[in-house]
Amino acid sequence: MDNYEVAIHGVALAARILNIKTPDVQFFNDKNYTKIGINSVFLKDKWIIGFNEAWIESADPLEIQVTCFHETRHAFQWKCINGDYSGNRNIDSEMVDIWNSEMSNYNQPTRSDVPEEDYLKQEIEIDAIAFAHYLTKKLYNVKTMIPNIIRDKVESKLPLY
Repeated sequence: MDNYEVAIHGVALAARILNIKTPDVQFFNDKNYTKIGINSVFLKDKWIIGFNEAWIESADPLEIQVTCFHETRHAFQWKCINGDYSGNRNIDSEMVDIWNSEMSNYNQPTRSDVPEEDYLKQEIEIDAIAFAHYLTKKLYNVKTMIPNIIRDKVESKLPLY
């Protein structure tokens, strides 16, 4: 299986686990995105998870899986925001309101005026990192790296999945 197939299958697997419609997976080749280090994106209005081809071609398959889990969790968050998913007892309306606010006012990690710390401390990122960490450990028995600045918050979510 090549890395493109890994991405397609990884998103489908995470979507099945989250019980959501599988987002469309597309690949892009954008030198500006490559230059600023964007490997993947969730485009909520188009229901697409996009992967940077320059990254896909050189990434480790497990790293691609982790990214699939992370981005698909953003799709799940978007479904919750829109009231399209009520099957998860661990998601409360207060958290959904926070996700909605953060998705509307997203702190991009690539903007020069947004410190990486502000990006990482967003609840949508903490949740996506925690979900990817949990699923990678459960499926592959591999622990992902969790940034120290959010380690406690991520670990507090792990029993919830």
